[in-house]
Amino acid sequence: MSDPTRPPMRRDALANRERIIDTAETYFRENGLDAPLQGLAAAANVGAGTLYRNFASHADVIRALYDRYVNYFDELAVRALGLPTGWAGIELVLDECMAYLVHKAIVAEVMRRQANNDPDYRPSARWIGPIDEIVARAIAEGSARPDLVAADLSAAAIMLGGVQPFAPVHHEWISQRMLALCLDGMRAHPHQATNLPEVPEGFDGTTDSIIKREP
Repeated sequence: MSDPTRPPMRRDALANRERIIDTAETYFRENGLDAPLQGLAAAANVGAGTLYRNFASHADVIRALYDRYVNYFDELAVRALGLPTGWAGIELVLDECMAYLVHKAIVAEVMRRQANNDPDYRPSARWIGPIDEIVARAIAEGSARPDLVAADLSAAAIMLGGVQPFAPVHHEWISQRMLALCLDGMRAHPHQATNLPEVPEGFDGTTDSIIKREP
């Protein structure tokens, strides 16, 4: 969300700011969250002055990334709330959260860092209301177990994003299996087990056979 205390930015200045944030996702993913801002400026093809006019500190860049991710989760929660059933909302939230965390790779790390940088800045709390309502609807429908709570969805989303370290070629099948198993654990009991995607040939059951190796 935009900051009402900031004056409106010129179109070119706004474009520079967005380019820096876009670049920061890749730059920090490849170099770690503590990589220097000088390198970020070079990667974004902007001068140091331009970077520091937009972001006075490393923490400001982290907060901008955090705000971007939180806005995405806010919009996802609203879309999920608009679905016909609470259970459909739960499925959408977990599926899209997992895909986003795997694709972006640094979301969970950025959120942890922002919590350390500024524990009192918590716009992510906006997510709780809609998710609470989605869970309550699913329980009332009889589709979700009665002890399910919103915090379970937040924790499950981060857990499912943990498949990211596996080699990209394995992301699809392992993600869908983990998602199905997680959703089955949230369903009202008794229920029929979900059919799981097949494990591909060559997977021998060890983490080493699907882990992403450094080039």
